[in-house]
Amino acid sequence: MQKTALTKAVAIALATMGAGAAFAQSSVTVYGNLDVAVDSATKGAGKITGTVWERNPTAKANVAAESHILRVAPSVSSSSALGVKGTEDLGAGYKAGFVLEGQMGLDTGAQNGQDSRMWGRQAFVGLTTPMGEVRLGRQYAPMFYSFAFSTVEALGGADLQAFGLVTNSLQIRQDNQISYWLKTGGLTASIAYSPQAGVSKYVSSVRAPETNGDSTGQILGGASAGTEAAGTDKRGQSFGLFANYAVSDAFMVNAAYHMNHFGDAVAISYNKDASGSSLDPKVTPLFNLDKHSSYSIGAKYTVPEMGTQISGIFHAGKYEMDAGSPVQNIKTNTFALGVKHPIGNFAVGAQYAVSKFTNFSEGKDTALMLIGDYNFSKRTKLYARFGFAKDDAGKEANTGNSTLTNFGLGVNGGPLPALTGLGSQETPFFSGAGANVGNTTRMLAIGVRHQF
Repeated sequence: MQKTALTKAVAIALATMGAGAAFAQSSVTVYGNLDVAVDSATKGAGKITGTVWERNPTAKANVAAESHILRVAPSVSSSSALGVKGTEDLGAGYKAGFVLEGQMGLDTGAQNGQDSRMWGRQAFVGLTTPMGEVRLGRQYAPMFYSFAFSTVEALGGADLQAFGLVTNSLQIRQDNQISYWLKTGGLTASIAYSPQAGVSKYVSSVRAPETNGDSTGQILGGASAGTEAAGTDKRGQSFGLFANYAVSDAFMVNAAYHMNHFGDAVAISYNKDASGSSLDPKVTPLFNLDKHSSYSIGAKYTVPEMGTQISGIFHAGKYEMDAGSPVQNIKTNTFALGVKHPIGNFAVGAQYAVSKFTNFSEGKDTALMLIGDYNFSKRTKLYARFGFAKDDAGKEANTGNSTLTNFGLGVNGGPLPALTGLGSQETPFFSGAGANVGNTTRMLAIGVRHQF
């Protein structure tokens, strides 16, 4: 059976656990995954993706007409990556190892994702002992692995089974992480803690902070958000658990838990008018964040002899506010199913996902993706993806800033577009095509993936 990019990514992430014969001696390996497609995306008319209504009541910047774009899009079926990994056998069951991994966009050749950090995907060293492995550095969060083990795809921009993961980007990667891994029999498990996983003093939709994150805010997990600082009331502290159990060669189940503190962080609106110029005041406080917690339950089954993969995952998350905030406990639920069936060198499949606010705006996102692959070899495939994501706007959710009600600081939409505007996402869905609140985005992509 073809080794997918996801399988390889998980293997790399677990590389320093020392289970394979390839790690019997000191070694350094360069590896990569290249994914690029010709992509057509159409967005129906509606409110701009994730917009917190403009402070200026005469501005129309929150209204978007129907749009269409034809582009060369990176990382559609999987994320492009370039990495270096190494291990040294220290003897007596001890090994040292490291992973450095960055992401590039094949559309321009520039660093892509994680705010253009050179090693933004992973950067850690590890020590394997007879009792498990300890890792230090920038790593995937435990929640990430629940989704990685529970998808028929490879967590690219078109992978609908990643919907719950992107409701908080600290569920994907974390700065300053300390993790412990254990692999025994059919069990793979981890526990992780970070003193500052990546929360700035202000949380906003700004991807690359202007001057510094304390003036404009930045997304969760932003480039300078993970700096440890004294007196921040637990800001950025994170904790997570993951466990996967292989019941048999064909069936596995997993679960994960995530929690991060916001401490003294405040969610803000970075105010611009219709031309993109900053308004005065430059930022408007929306609500005081307290913490985010979530859990997931996933499973994957491969039909013996047929090779058909069937997987599903359920995810529930909750943003809690400070006690005095009018907005309390923004809750999300996400459910996704996937199936993929090999036919010779071909593989066909489909994914379905629904993600919703159970309170707040009560908005909902529903999506379907059709999957087609042709495997030229174990390393190279031609793929096609065709699907849509429909946003139901729900009702207007007030941000709780009662002193500015005349300026319409409300939020509509389901979790995917709305949380983009509130700064909780690192990577917008559909490889950045996004969606207008209250309408449908349709996507068709034909691309190539190559691993080395």
